[in-house]
Amino acid sequence: MNPEELTRRLASVRGVMFDIDGCLILSDGPSGLGGSVLPGAREAIDLVRSSGRSLAVFTNGSGQTPHQIADSLRALGLDLGDHEVLTPAVVAAETMQALYQDQPLLVFGGVGLHHDFEKLGLNVIDLDRVVAGEPTNAVAVVIGWDTDFGRDKLQVAAEAVLAGAAIYCTSDAPSFASVHHLNVGVSGFIATGLSHVTGHPYRVLGKPSPEAMQTLVQRLGVAAEQVLIIGDDLILECSMARASGALGILVTTGTNSAADAEAAPTNQKPDAVLDSMTEFVELLSLASESSVPRAV
Repeated sequence: MNPEELTRRLASVRGVMFDIDGCLILSDGPSGLGGSVLPGAREAIDLVRSSGRSLAVFTNGSGQTPHQIADSLRALGLDLGDHEVLTPAVVAAETMQALYQDQPLLVFGGVGLHHDFEKLGLNVIDLDRVVAGEPTNAVAVVIGWDTDFGRDKLQVAAEAVLAGAAIYCTSDAPSFASVHHLNVGVSGFIATGLSHVTGHPYRVLGKPSPEAMQTLVQRLGVAAEQVLIIGDDLILECSMARASGALGILVTTGTNSAADAEAAPTNQKPDAVLDSMTEFVELLSLASESSVPRAV
């Protein structure tokens, strides 16, 4: 996208989604845990808010609740409310409610996943009773960040799937941006193994799924074409923007580089590539100024 077109599109943006890891912060823990703020991140959030645009931060991690993530980010000086944090657990819970209402669900994950299911009053099966031999009658198996997933859980999950339950995964991203070492994804590893055992495919509900985009636009309160999605991952953020008609920007402070963007297939191409959030602040400021009517 040429500079003039980018400025025009930015001026029309009414809602902004920021990725967290590799975009706003960089850490060796998920969702900013124990991390440091990247240059320009605080200013970017403040500018979006002061411009009257709605905003959300969206991580693909499901290990923590939105409140826990917001608390961690606020401790780093990022001005965010709990309601402005989205996770795949939020998307999964809303999707299960829409598809299955009060039917029984097998849910594998920690507090970050179960919190949103409990919040909506969904029918989550007691895993201890299932492992002890009680039948599940589950209509769906939802896989999240479950670091205690072992053979017993695999057994009951596989039996539920073979009996007809659908498999959903909060995120199958293999890793996320970090400072010193590879931060591996857990949910996709489990879902892939369950799919291998059962021969049944799984559906991802986190970024870049249509379900994730639907939850995002509802939270932002704007149409998809009025949304800006900015993140460090071509597959998660840029393809999500491309598929929905949103504006997509890659920031090269995390997973993918400008060279990656140049070589990416069309469905993952960002509309712009920036080296930092500071550069984004400059662009959005320019776009906001250009959208203000001049006095005559």
